[in-house]
Amino acid sequence: MATREFHLGQLLSITDGHLVSPNHIAGVYELIGFVTGQAHFTHQLPRAADVVKPWLLEQHPWLADITVPDGLDSEEKVLRWLVGATEKHGAMHPVEPMPEGMYVGREPSTELREIAGDRPILGIDPEEERRARG
Repeated sequence: MATREFHLGQLLSITDGHLVSPNHIAGVYELIGFVTGQAHFTHQLPRAADVVKPWLLEQHPWLADITVPDGLDSEEKVLRWLVGATEKHGAMHPVEPMPEGMYVGREPSTELREIAGDRPILGIDPEEERRARG
């Protein structure tokens, strides 16, 4: 698979842990999906990010030197901070996907059960919901 360009904010959302992707959580899904070659549900993102982070830092070690400040509690503040960060480090950066077999995906419902432990999980059957709505 070919290298693809990703925004600095997407990369930092994984390497720093603060959501500063200009396209919000969609940017995290996009980057993790590309790097791992797999689609993920929301509950799978933290584990995937833990695996993807070292891969990104191997490709771009300088990312480890960028700390996203706390207190970016609005989109306006995030975007303002990103302007300065992209002026200093560039906006778009090439990312290589992981080699096949480097990332081991998990079946989503099994992983959810493991995360939930003894807590109950509500299941929704989309077909049953459609029938109930008439």
